[in-house]
Amino acid sequence: MSTVLSIDYPTFDDCRFICSGSDDTTVRVWDVDNNKQVQSFNGHSSFVRCAKFSSYHYHNYHQNVICSSSIDKTIRFWDFKNNKQLQIFNGHTNGVCGIEFHNLMI
Repeated sequence: MSTVLSIDYPTFDDCRFICSGSDDTTVRVWDVDNNKQVQSFNGHSSFVRCAKFSSYHYHNYHQNVICSSSIDKTIRFWDFKNNKQLQIFNGHTNGVCGIEFHNLMI
């Protein structure tokens, strides 16, 4: 059985999704209205400690992006509408446990 380590519910627009990060190494997206999973991302090789919707990408680029951090020492960005990984950041010497976005407009 897997443990959910992080959830996020966006406050922008009329988005009705929740994302979750789990110790099964996945990032999942859930449709709140239909009570079902709509997406799963499997790029991490260890626990996903944090998963958050990116208000930065949404407000500045009109993209639906989730950022996740993991014990595998990476930070990844996922386009959940188009089901693809956008970017990966490597280089930490230990696991990355948190993510925070600030609503800065370009």
